Amino acid sequence: MKDQDFVSIGFDAVQYLKSQTELEMLKSRLPDGSVETIAREVIRRLSVHDVPDPLRSPPEEQIEALCHALLSEDDTAGARFITDLRTGGTSIEGAYLTYLAGAARMLGAWWNTDRLAFTEVTLGTTRMYAIMRALRHQFSDTYDSPSRSAVFASVPGETHTLGVRMAADLFSKEGWDIDLMIHKSHEELVDDICAAQPILIGISAGGDHVVEPLSKLIIALRISVPRAWIFLSGNIIDEAKDAIDLMGVDGIVKDVTDARYLMSAVWDAVDTSSRDPEKKTPAKPLR
Repeated sequence: MKDQDFVSIGFDAVQYLKSQTELEMLKSRLPDGSVETIAREVIRRLSVHDVPDPLRSPPEEQIEALCHALLSEDDTAGARFITDLRTGGTSIEGAYLTYLAGAARMLGAWWNTDRLAFTEVTLGTTRMYAIMRALRHQFSDTYDSPSRSAVFASVPGETHTLGVRMAADLFSKEGWDIDLMIHKSHEELVDDICAAQPILIGISAGGDHVVEPLSKLIIALRISVPRAWIFLSGNIIDEAKDAIDLMGVDGIVKDVTDARYLMSAVWDAVDTSSRDPEKKTPAKPLR
């Protein structure tokens, strides 16, 4: 497949390389235990998806071929495998729920049986995550909601929640339907956000002490709610700026004015694209 074919099927090659580089750099800043946690998070979040039609699931040989592509010396082999599928008529849901999920299960099994070294697993999971990010805008922009809505959440383990609670109250008074999620474990928070399927997610993080759980949370949400726009606020944006820059959030919120602008810009674009399929939500982060 030629490079221009990436564009023809909506694969964002720039985002693919950017996401891969950022995740690799982010991992280099984390302790080994956290890097393993992130690798397992990618595998687990992808693996939990059911095959859309078990009777039409691809043969194991194809999934194995994708795994080898993800682990090859060719940095784009896995991405090209997926884009070839899309060019051949495979839906975005099929590429995601059947092929990438199947590859995640297989890589996880190989890892658990010591068929793969840790470095190979981190390489494969990083590339899978980058492919997901590059396909993000292929997921539907339509959103059936009678009112402007968003999820506001605090990072698991965060004890300082006054700011996010005040923000939720303020935006509720301004007419937004805000689902406030605080004091939840990682599993509870991801499950609840997945159930809500929001377009907008505002995450509050108090400082650099939550860089690791925040990294894990954002990766889980990117895989589980791929169409969502994620904004970040709190002291962490000053205390851990270098790490935040590598997490690929869609916007940084420093004050209420920022929040109003970013949330309204995305929501208006989503509302427009719902009425006019030719118009899409913004493709670049709003900063």
